[in-house]
Amino acid sequence: MTMAHDLLDEPLLTWRDREGSRRMATLPGILERLGNGELVDFPRTRAHQFDPWSMFLTQLAAIALHRSGNTDPRLSEREWKSHLLALTDGAHEPWCLVVTDLAKPAFFQAPVPEGKLDDWKIKPRPDDLDILVTSKAHDIKTGLVDASETEAWVYALTALQTMQGYSGPFLQSISRMKSGSGNRPRVSVAADPSPAGRFARDLRVMLDTWPNQLGLGYSDNGIALVWTSPWDGSNSLAMEDLCPYFVEICRRTRLRTLSSGLEARYTTTGVRRCLPNIEDGDVGDPWIPIKRDGGALTISDSGFDYKKLTELLFSGQYKNAAAQDIKVSDGDPVFLLASAMPRGMGETGGLHERRLVISGAARRLLGRPNGADILGKRAIAQVAQTASMLKDVLEPSLRALFQIDEKKKKPTKKNAGGGGFEGFLRATREVFSRRVDEIFFIRLLADVEQPDDKARLAWEQTVEDIASAELQRALDRCCVPDVRRYKAISDAERKFRGCLKFHFPDLLAATTGGDDKEATP
Repeated sequence: MTMAHDLLDEPLLTWRDREGSRRMATLPGILERLGNGELVDFPRTRAHQFDPWSMFLTQLAAIALHRSGNTDPRLSEREWKSHLLALTDGAHEPWCLVVTDLAKPAFFQAPVPEGKLDDWKIKPRPDDLDILVTSKAHDIKTGLVDASETEAWVYALTALQTMQGYSGPFLQSISRMKSGSGNRPRVSVAADPSPAGRFARDLRVMLDTWPNQLGLGYSDNGIALVWTSPWDGSNSLAMEDLCPYFVEICRRTRLRTLSSGLEARYTTTGVRRCLPNIEDGDVGDPWIPIKRDGGALTISDSGFDYKKLTELLFSGQYKNAAAQDIKVSDGDPVFLLASAMPRGMGETGGLHERRLVISGAARRLLGRPNGADILGKRAIAQVAQTASMLKDVLEPSLRALFQIDEKKKKPTKKNAGGGGFEGFLRATREVFSRRVDEIFFIRLLADVEQPDDKARLAWEQTVEDIASAELQRALDRCCVPDVRRYKAISDAERKFRGCLKFHFPDLLAATTGGDDKEATP
């Protein structure tokens, strides 16, 4: 039997310290640098690989510490190595990228009971194995990372086995997502947003909530590293077979050594490897909020925009992820960190990330038992105000500019430029929403000490300014014939003012002193 690329002994993994220097370490060495706070970056992970690699390290550390009876991650490389070997009964094979004996596991590669790979398909490069679905139009292409890049295979395997969804007949998904076309988001809070800071905080949460996981049905002595158990593709593991925060796999794959580097072999499976009876992704993942009537959070291509974040944080529709709850010990400021890569049938929707800084008065408010309810009421109102400003003020003004019949929503016979109005309207909505998104939470958190009425008027003024700017942009770009141009502009401006007076009377009264004489729309 031949083994190659042992992550416990070979420094194959790149990390960066606080001075910006790149260094190489073993897997136990990476855990040591995370535990002592030295590590600030994984410079060789691709953007979409950072979260799966970070989450894997945290799950691995939590299991290793729990089983060793430890709670402090500030351990030496030697101690971490000892704890990791304890998870595999002293065997090095599960930590090696290549193990020629197919009856033995390799890193994220389950033993192959049939003992041969003759009919398995080939993935020649690490980014071919990865979870990205690309096309000729994408900036990121597959097949570009050299097969000799050993470290790249580590991150590709980790992303594939812990983040992949359903991607074709008999290509099954992980258990930690809602349906095979869902995704595995990461939502958490940290006082220090660096990898080491998030590692320490999330690790503490996982150790504290370990008993809760047992209450779900996991076994304290269950399988921790799913890739260490043989898998023929036809059998699954139930909750009682697994330990809390288990590290799963979803595909049968094996690496082998070629003269040019490494190569992956893979085959299909008849069933999902873990928890096939749970379809909604509610399996106790510490980073996934759970919709109270709909399972694990799934992020769409719009990402964590202000509407989605408001729904997630304040609507009451979601149960917080364990790593998401703000604790007194988190200090001030705290960072809310959210990321996900949307995916569907045969496609991925880009990497979406969001970071909110919560400090000062907002931090104190959210530290109170009812603080989230108070802030949430205001956030939900602001979302409604924003929607009204777009739908009831800006859009009618644009229809007036383009001479669109308000009842039929169609251009008048005189308006030669009406044919492209719907496309223009969609583009305007996108720009408006993007500009709101840039400032929504900044204003929400900054104005927490303001009285409700004052904060409401301030936000109405903010979205009115954005809507007014978008109207002006439309006025500058409209293609109305010159003979009707001045009338169209006048109609649009009058419509804007009238709609504003009708739907936002307090705002107009506050800005004009109550002397506005424009008629309602």
